[in-house]
Amino acid sequence: MFNLIKGLDRARFEPVLLVFRDSEYLQKHGCPCTYHVLGQTRVFSLKTWVALWKMARRFRMSGVQLAHVFFNDASVLCPPVFRLNGIKTIISRRDMGYWYTPVYRAMLALSGRFVSAAITNSEAVRQVTARSEPLAPSQVHVIYNGYDLGASSGDLPADLAELRFRHPNAVFAGLVANIRPIKRMEDAVMAFGKLNQRGHDLHLVLIGDGNQGDLRLLSSQQGVADRIHFLGPRADVKACLKALDIGLLCSESEGFSNAIIEYMQAGLPVVCSNVGGNQEAVEHNETGYLYPCGDIGSLTKHLEALSKSKELRKRIGDNALRRARERFNMDTMVAKHQDIYEGLIGPGSAR
Repeated sequence: MFNLIKGLDRARFEPVLLVFRDSEYLQKHGCPCTYHVLGQTRVFSLKTWVALWKMARRFRMSGVQLAHVFFNDASVLCPPVFRLNGIKTIISRRDMGYWYTPVYRAMLALSGRFVSAAITNSEAVRQVTARSEPLAPSQVHVIYNGYDLGASSGDLPADLAELRFRHPNAVFAGLVANIRPIKRMEDAVMAFGKLNQRGHDLHLVLIGDGNQGDLRLLSSQQGVADRIHFLGPRADVKACLKALDIGLLCSESEGFSNAIIEYMQAGLPVVCSNVGGNQEAVEHNETGYLYPCGDIGSLTKHLEALSKSKELRKRIGDNALRRARERFNMDTMVAKHQDIYEGLIGPGSAR
């Protein structure tokens, strides 16, 4: 969202951001445009609806014509309030609908009738959205996430440089995700246990927040406690990827994975579960390998092939880097959003 705001052509659009509550990040770093704080967050609170109504009236009086709404609760609240104040609304959907409860579905059945368009970040998410919400197929658009391909990744972090120094002949795979059941990191640990038994010098680097206890226990049980490295949450993920040879993701649900594109940007071959939008990012046998979610045998086979061949890793990694530069760049993402905006409110400077 921030990259979209930064990239908008100010000769055509004047962005303004509304957040339901302030954050330490916004207070410290600010925003690429003017931002307002609603001060209310509860969906079922009358105070939230009244505050939002007043804000919508204020926006419309100042010339706002279009609202692009991110995140789930806001996409329930904002469409009817903004539309009744003369402001068209776009909603964003970026996951496979794991949050669709009966209560949310009932609310979306009403609020969705005030939505002018929806933008999803993959074809897989588009299909889920079109099935689950009262939107015509023509209202739901796919725009892949944009990435700053020219961003510097910085120097190799000292802890990873030390790790590679201690294991000069090892192959390192990395998995970037917070530790949650939906990410199925235990599948990776099981696969590494099998590869260790076959004599492969393959290590796994886990980057992300969450409770490590169960995974550490499983690593010990599989005999790979010394080959599974927990880095925790990091602000230097792109720099960390420079130390790796393979990018890995085992999730049972993905709308469109930022981690996969980061792997590809780093020139890493990708091994990932064939769920959600993963198959739209990874071309099997060309930029990586797709395997059936939960199929540890297939996961192990693909990791073994990459572990054994530096030439294979380089060929597929080079393909992945080229694909990332062609399909997932920031300029394309911003341009497609601007086309949709103008399609709804017409050309010319708009808010």
